[in-house]
Amino acid sequence: MTEKEKIGKQVLKLRERLPSKEYDKEKISQQELADTNFGLTKHLIGTVERGDANPTLEKMMLLAKALKVRKIELYEIEIDVNKFIDEINSENN
Repeated sequence: MTEKEKIGKQVLKLRERLPSKEYDKEKISQQELADTNFGLTKHLIGTVERGDANPTLEKMMLLAKALKVRKIELYEIEIDVNKFIDEINSENN
């Protein structure tokens, strides 16, 4: 298993923990997650989950936010997802 596939497997696991808002589904779908207005697409989510994508750090943080992940450790540095998103938003304004 490649490292990208390991990340994808974890993203899938986190997505499957989120309940769907649709009555006929137990778990949130890729499309429903993409519709959370974090700038994600179903295609990106699918390629990350399959281990095919090489997303930017910004996309990974947006995906973490959509998945309700609060902190990520990267290079032995803990990154606060909300603070990262706030910094991106302030740069774009």
